[in-house]
Amino acid sequence: GISTGFTRYDVAIGGGLRRKTVTLIGARMKQGKSSVLDNIAIFIAGELKIPVLMVDNEMCREDHIHRTLAMLSRVPMWDIERGKFKHNPTKLDKVLKAKEELKKIPYTYINVAGRDIQEIIGICRRWVMKDVGFDENGRTNDCVIIYDQLKLNSENELGGGMNESQALGFTITNLHNFSIEYDLPIMSVVQLNRDGMTEDSTGVIGKSDRLAEICTSITIFRDKSEEDIANDGIEYGNKK
Repeated sequence: GISTGFTRYDVAIGGGLRRKTVTLIGARMKQGKSSVLDNIAIFIAGELKIPVLMVDNEMCREDHIHRTLAMLSRVPMWDIERGKFKHNPTKLDKVLKAKEELKKIPYTYINVAGRDIQEIIGICRRWVMKDVGFDENGRTNDCVIIYDQLKLNSENELGGGMNESQALGFTITNLHNFSIEYDLPIMSVVQLNRDGMTEDSTGVIGKSDRLAEICTSITIFRDKSEEDIANDGIEYGNKK
């Protein structure tokens, strides 16, 4: 599979992001789901030079770009968001270099807010055809699609008498079918219900059991407890 840049996570999901799979990370609100996806996207595109499509229905382009430039430059994101980096020659140089680096790596961003899943699948298909391509045997070249995040985009997706859970199940089914048809990995994040703060089971996924049934793996992402931090050491972060 394709490494996410997080070695132990790669092992946990079966050897990285593998073709014909949909891999999910579940977390409560404001836990950093999008930050994790941005880190993974930039590692794959920047370090591995493998094309990445960031399909975003959660944030605006500017927020993703600010976060990405912060990761590449090591300049605090709030300095970039507020333009304060421009008043510090060292930070300015780092951000400008990061901007040029971002232009060179195979990273494509598109915002799909308000579009239904069929239109989004069409966007993914065009990207594969135009930017990724196929080898001499007709197999899709290495690539990764990152979908941030798995939720309903419009009321149109509730057609045919479907409730929200059924519609989300329909969404992930379409993503799964696309990953099989084009022989590529898809990664996404999903909202957990309140029990996701303490419990470790697929029952904590908000809205739909279908998500847990179809994805290849689901990982729960949340804050470490004070005991976890004491045992691990603060240098290993405050998330698990």
